[in-house]
Amino acid sequence: MTAEPQTAPAQEKEIRLKNSTLVKALWPFIRPYAWMLVLTTLLVFAVTFFELLMPILTQKAFDGFILPTAHGTGVSLGWIKITSFTRFCLIFAGITFTAFIIDFCQSIFMEYTGQKIILSLRCALFSHMTGLPVSYYDKNSSGRLVSRVAGDIENMNEMFTSVLVFIFKDLVLLLGILMVMFYLNGKMAVSLSLVVPLIIIGVLTFSKILRNAFRTIRQKVAEINHSFSEGITGMKVIQTTSSKKRFMERFALLNHEHFIAAIFQIKIFAMFMPFIGFLSVICIAVILWTGSFAVANQTLTLGELVAFLSYMKLFFRPLRDLSEKFNLLQNALASAERIILVLQQPKARERTTRNRSPLKNIEEIKFENVDFSYTPKEPVLKQINFTLETGKSIGIAGHTGSGKSSIINLLTGFYRPDSGKILINNTPHNSMNVKDIRSRTALVMQDSFLFSGTLRENISPGGDLKEDLLLETALNKANCNFLFEKFSGLDTRIREGGRPLSSGEKQLVCIARAFAFDPDLIIFDEATSYMDSQSEQRVHNAMKKLMKGRLSIIIAHRLSTIRECDRILLLRRGKIREQGSHSQLVTLKREYHHLLKREMI
Repeated sequence: MTAEPQTAPAQEKEIRLKNSTLVKALWPFIRPYAWMLVLTTLLVFAVTFFELLMPILTQKAFDGFILPTAHGTGVSLGWIKITSFTRFCLIFAGITFTAFIIDFCQSIFMEYTGQKIILSLRCALFSHMTGLPVSYYDKNSSGRLVSRVAGDIENMNEMFTSVLVFIFKDLVLLLGILMVMFYLNGKMAVSLSLVVPLIIIGVLTFSKILRNAFRTIRQKVAEINHSFSEGITGMKVIQTTSSKKRFMERFALLNHEHFIAAIFQIKIFAMFMPFIGFLSVICIAVILWTGSFAVANQTLTLGELVAFLSYMKLFFRPLRDLSEKFNLLQNALASAERIILVLQQPKARERTTRNRSPLKNIEEIKFENVDFSYTPKEPVLKQINFTLETGKSIGIAGHTGSGKSSIINLLTGFYRPDSGKILINNTPHNSMNVKDIRSRTALVMQDSFLFSGTLRENISPGGDLKEDLLLETALNKANCNFLFEKFSGLDTRIREGGRPLSSGEKQLVCIARAFAFDPDLIIFDEATSYMDSQSEQRVHNAMKKLMKGRLSIIIAHRLSTIRECDRILLLRRGKIREQGSHSQLVTLKREYHHLLKREMI
């Protein structure tokens, strides 16, 4: 491989964002479904109302029928006077059934709303990632990026479908319980409300600790995903070099660090739950103590005491739910921070043409004194000068790290030069729309990549399925007749890794894709590496047909691959040491000549 940008250390950065920043960043994805959230909120209010109604109905049953007070038998529900216990039980059952129906509708609608938000967020994240500059992927492993789209989005899904609305519901329920308890008996409610500040302090304290714990957990999960992805990709190397033990030690260390972080989070949560339970026991003891004296003094009815106990049990149920949901919320917020960090990454700047017609054809390319570096003060290219015209070809040779592929990265707009000019048709490269340049360029890489799907989908440029006759013509020009003899032609199913095609066959398909693309500029980057002589010859023949009448750039380690090029650039340490045709460079009997002799031995 030629010189490529240095990747950043495989280390996840610690991310800390304010909750207000998270809400602001997520709001564009929530806003289209705000009306759904409003409807869900109204249903939550209805469900909460029925939950608050149940203890009051229980009190009415005790004081009106089971142990009637001095007011006599019967109860009043609003303007309705009920004297029959049977009728009261039927109404109670009807209210319970209505509450069930509303709760069911609320749950379904809430899940639907959450899934729509997640659908929008996942598509937006993937769309944003496709527009990020190549340098971003040079610095971030695929394992970490997959964890953003898969694991972190799934945590967000949990937040929108099972956490946010339930937290809101529980908070409304808590407020409603306090209001009803003050309505029933103000003195007892005041004594119990003294516990609320302790609960708020406890929740805020544990929330801060849990957020930090979940940040660490998500960081370790991303590192594990990266290590696992790296291991799967390099499994052949691991097995053939007997490096399994070393790799497993590193993988086990990452898992142990994740284990320590998870245990710490469990310990914090295990302290929080008993704390809530302890407050619950204290409150119930206070109600029983003060309530029993109030009932004996006839300042409180038995039904009201039972209602108080019911409300107190109901009061701590949402608190326990909040504790569990808070666990999920902190995990989701930690994931949201990482997703937003990706969404905040600036996209590759898409240059647009101003006062200039779009690029229709690439007829000439010039590099004038181009300098470039991936990292400051570490130059990769120095004073690069060459010209390429239609129908001509340039071969670029040099040792690994000499800067061959960096020239292609600049030409295709993945990076910008530090100084100098790149001209296309005598127009500065940086003033042109990079999409126009790429739409007229085809790239055949060393690692030929085919997507899973049919062969037709793989060679159709831009996903625009053209006529079969055009695609079959492209296959024939690229010497892909074997696809009709051994496989199913355009309907051949391509699996992961390009199976069932060999490396040479995959490369021929990539050349066929270039034929179908019909570019002005064709770039071959080590296109014949890792091939046997027979496959290499077939690829060379296809390359010659593709290069005819086009601008061509061929990058190669082996000089035999580029000896027929009109001009050859020999790079060393980012500089052009020699340039000319094959015969001219051989006549000079300098570095190119010595490399050629060494290759022929």
